[in-house]
Amino acid sequence: MLDIDYLERVAHYFESGDCKFEFENGEEERRLLIIDFLEHLMDLGEMADELATKLIFKDAYASLTTEEGAASAEAAVAEEKGKKQ
Repeated sequence: MLDIDYLERVAHYFESGDCKFEFENGEEERRLLIIDFLEHLMDLGEMADELATKLIFKDAYASLTTEEGAASAEAAVAEEKGKKQ
């Protein structure tokens, strides 16, 4: 499921100008396919960003859901404010 080679081919398709060329010189059906592909890719990018944030910071999120974790976070913020003054 994690096909990095395919992502690299897509990146090359964009970087080489092939996508732009195909869009500018293609038939209407091809243009619509390109727009649809780009929309799906942008949606996936947003989903990937959200998931990556949750995976990377899951421990931080989990600690904030407990009373002790929230108190600890508030204390850290207060301490940081005290250092800046």
